[in-house]
Amino acid sequence: YVHTERSLSELTRVIGKMLGVAKGLGAEQFVGICTAAFRKATNGAKYLAGLCEQTGVRLKIVTQQQEALLGFATASSVAGDLAEHEIVAWDSGGGSFQVTGEWDGETHTWMRPVGSGVATAELVKGVMGKDFSQCPTPNPVSVTQAQGLAARLKKAIGPPPQWLTTKLAIRHVKLVGIGGDMSIFRLAEELCGKAVLTAPDVLLAVENMCGKTDRDLRTLEGVPAAQKMPHNVIPKLVLLYVVLDLTGAEAVDFRQCNGNLPGVFVSEDLWEGL
Repeated sequence: YVHTERSLSELTRVIGKMLGVAKGLGAEQFVGICTAAFRKATNGAKYLAGLCEQTGVRLKIVTQQQEALLGFATASSVAGDLAEHEIVAWDSGGGSFQVTGEWDGETHTWMRPVGSGVATAELVKGVMGKDFSQCPTPNPVSVTQAQGLAARLKKAIGPPPQWLTTKLAIRHVKLVGIGGDMSIFRLAEELCGKAVLTAPDVLLAVENMCGKTDRDLRTLEGVPAAQKMPHNVIPKLVLLYVVLDLTGAEAVDFRQCNGNLPGVFVSEDLWEGL
């Protein structure tokens, strides 16, 4: 995986736009974190240096463990109605997911290098046997192909740790999914019409989306997450279903946020020296 000059230019533009908004609101200090896309890229560090130079923002590549802790801090912030010991945070992006919670007085994390982008590539290459560079979308996806992806993802992810399944079995504990407008949770919320999502809810959504083309999904009323990114609708939903099924969670409670921004905001080590 390699970042291109085109992606550097686009990301510089986006960060510049966000800086303008932040400064307009009175912000004076700026930091940012870089996750799986930078961890996996062979030129991630070099690319990051260029971004820092062009934007003037302190950007840092964080480990998956650090990302998990930021996700837990974010979930604790946006789920203010819950105590920290009642929260298991689930942060799922394009290249990885992290599930984090407190158990036996310590913070534990289940981390897997599987995200919506990885699931999309697995569907195209592994299930359909196509060249991902020549076939950027898997749509339309059949029910059989979606089932094949689920089987492959279950094998790739593997069983969850005992601390997680034990904690999720406690009645007052909630699995809290965090993410923005394009997250797997937001997509499922828009399709299911509710923020608290069970495995059967998501499975029904998968079945309803099978057979649809990119054009169908781009015109799907009331579902911006599908309209903007039709190519990974099925992979996102299947990944969501698989993790719910593997953990045995009763449901995931989606709390919307802008990435791990709340966690970054309260993490003092990221701001030291500014």
